[in-house]
Amino acid sequence: MLDHLDVALRCLIGVVFLAATAGKVRSRASWQEFVASLAAMRVVPARLVPAAAGVVGLAEAAVPVLLLVPPTRRLGHVLAALLLVAFSIGIAVTLGRRQRVACRCFGATGAPLGRRHLLRNGLLTTAALVGVAAAGATGDVPLAGVAVAAVAGAVGGLLFVWFDDITDLFVAQPARPGPRIPAGRRGVPDGDHRGAGGPVTPR
Repeated sequence: MLDHLDVALRCLIGVVFLAATAGKVRSRASWQEFVASLAAMRVVPARLVPAAAGVVGLAEAAVPVLLLVPPTRRLGHVLAALLLVAFSIGIAVTLGRRQRVACRCFGATGAPLGRRHLLRNGLLTTAALVGVAAAGATGDVPLAGVAVAAVAGAVGGLLFVWFDDITDLFVAQPARPGPRIPAGRRGVPDGDHRGAGGPVTPR
């Protein structure tokens, strides 16, 4: 059982961090947006932001590689958990300051950081910590079991990548403002602008 869980969690965490890395480095503009969002959070001194962004990018890229190799899979989960905790602290500080900063976790969404991102990171941190325990399993896993666990983990990872889009389906969005109605016409139905004295000339 732990062997299947190990495979599933390695795929889940691996997909999440692979998507995070790809989203940031897919273009120069994507990387600059990530650096700008890190600077806007004000959790790192301005002069250190480019270096911090580089460290984060390299660390995120290292997670899938470490999880892929059995001898380092536990280290991969530990690194993932540490990164997620660091990200969560940064988000919490940003929210505490009531700053509105775009989330560039996966490079493209641009949704403002919020409590849902703390929830997402908390769930992923839990998965990574469980993965640390499951990484010690050494039993033989049938190929069919590996395939099922890998697919389940990959799908779970994609759900986390699309977390913002999924939560948007269940969270009411603010209504768009309607057309502005002139003060003299408020409460007057269209086509009914006549008074006792005939047509009313709009002012």
